[in-house]
Amino acid sequence: MAAFSDNPALKLYALVAAISSLHLILLALWTGTVRVRAKQWVNPEDAALNKGEQKDQDHPDVQRVKRAHQNALENAIPFFALGLLYALSGASKTGAQAYFFTFLGARLLHTVFYLWGRQPFRTLMFAVGVFAMIGMAVQVIRVAI
Repeated sequence: MAAFSDNPALKLYALVAAISSLHLILLALWTGTVRVRAKQWVNPEDAALNKGEQKDQDHPDVQRVKRAHQNALENAIPFFALGLLYALSGASKTGAQAYFFTFLGARLLHTVFYLWGRQPFRTLMFAVGVFAMIGMAVQVIRVAI
């Protein structure tokens, strides 16, 4: 734990990575919740267990949550790598706050806008999150060369 106290950027990374991980877990749980509400399952054993209807594909509401989850996962993986590298590259606390909290806020809002079907806000939040990761990548590359 000494690494956290010696590196405020790493401490911030740990916080945001943990929240991002919880975000992914909550989306997985929400997928199941929406599936139960729709009372439709793709797997016949799940339909039988839950006394629901077996379908060839998920209910449209379940599909939307799954797409939001997939998008969150696709963005979390690069963040986990870039954020860690950025925190370990000698980042300032202020820089880490700006990049990490911008990314986190954009991703959480992206999920909300995705689930609510709100454009162009969903795309704007996606772009903000990507630009935060690009900024971190540029800083890491600058330190590395």
